Amino acid sequence: MSFSTMAKGLAQGEIPGVSLELTKSKINDALGKIYDETVWSFQLGQSGGWLIPGLVASVGTVTVTPFSPYVFADAVASAAWQLVFAPGVVPTLQFRNPSYALYDIIAYNTSFDGSLGRLPLGAVPLGWSGGSYLTLDRPWMEPPSGAGQNYYIYQAYFPVPVSDFRSFVEIRDTTDGDYVDFEALSQEDLSVEDPQRVIFGPALPTYAVPFDIDKRPNSLTLGYLRYEVWPHILSVWPLSFTFKRRGALLVNPGDAVPYPLTEELVTFRAKEVLYQYKEAQKGEQMQRGSGADWKFLAESAQKEYRECLKKIRAVDANLHRDFLTRQKRRPQWTQDGFSTNRLGQLNIGSW
Repeated sequence: MSFSTMAKGLAQGEIPGVSLELTKSKINDALGKIYDETVWSFQLGQSGGWLIPGLVASVGTVTVTPFSPYVFADAVASAAWQLVFAPGVVPTLQFRNPSYALYDIIAYNTSFDGSLGRLPLGAVPLGWSGGSYLTLDRPWMEPPSGAGQNYYIYQAYFPVPVSDFRSFVEIRDTTDGDYVDFEALSQEDLSVEDPQRVIFGPALPTYAVPFDIDKRPNSLTLGYLRYEVWPHILSVWPLSFTFKRRGALLVNPGDAVPYPLTEELVTFRAKEVLYQYKEAQKGEQMQRGSGADWKFLAESAQKEYRECLKKIRAVDANLHRDFLTRQKRRPQWTQDGFSTNRLGQLNIGSW
C-alpha cells in the first residue's frame, strides 16, 4: 500500500471531516512517532566516511580587511585556489590565519568571471591586480590585516552523512583502526583544551565533537549537524563510521514504509493521531454526547497499534542481529565488545 492509498483511505472513508493534505501530514506525524519509539533495524547498518583533505592551500599570501568578508589572493595563492575550488560550488573548507579564528568559506570566485562587478563599492583593496577571492561566512575580525598575510585552508568541520541522522555507532581511523571518540567532549571542553585551535595532529584524530547546524547559504548539507574533528589534521586522512538514521518520511504518492514496518501499523498509529486531533477540535459549546467519541476511538486505535507493534518487533529483533551483535573478543587483554558487519570490531566502553 502506497502513501497515497493510505492517505485516501483515511481521508475518504475512515475519518470524515479531514482533508487529504491534513491526513498526509498526520500519517507522517504517526510515522515519526514510530521511528522514535525504539531503535529499528533499518535505522542501523548505515555506513559512511569522512576524507580529511589535509592542508589544501597555504602558498602565496592574501589580503584581508577588518569588517569585510572578502579574502583576495595574490597570483601564487590564486593559482593554487583554482586547483581546489570550483566556481558556484559552496566549499566544505575553512579559512584562517594560522594563529586565529576559523571562518567558513561560503563562496569562491575569480575576477575573470565578471563577478567583481557585484562586489560592494570599496570592497576590492587598492593595488589588487585581480585573481581569485573568497567570501567568508562573517566579516574579518582578526588583528592581522592588509596585504601579504599568511593563511591556512583546510577542513575542520564535517557534516553528518544524511539529513535524518540520529547518532553515530562508531567512528574509526580507517588507516590504523583506532577509535575516534564522539561522546566524551563538548565545544565547552574544547574551549578549555584548545581555545585557539592551534593543536594540530600529525595524523591521528582523537575526537569528533558536535559543532553546529550547517547554515551556509546554498550548502548541499544545509540544516545538517556538523562535527569538529580534533585535533585538526593537516594531512590527508580517512575516517570510517557507522551510524543510525531516523528514517525517511513519506513524500511521493508511491512511497512506502520501510520493512519490517507495515502500512497496517502506520495506519493504526495515524488513526490514533487523527482521532486525537478530532477530539481537540471539539467546540466548547458542543453538547455532551453529540458526535463521535473521538477519545474512545483514539484509545481503541492505540490498542490495535500496540498489538500490531508486538508482532513487528519480534520480526525486527531477528533483523537486528544481522547488523549489530554482541560477541566475545579474541585477544585475552581486551574486554567484551561489539562487532559490526562493515568495520569489524567496535569499541564501546572498553579499549
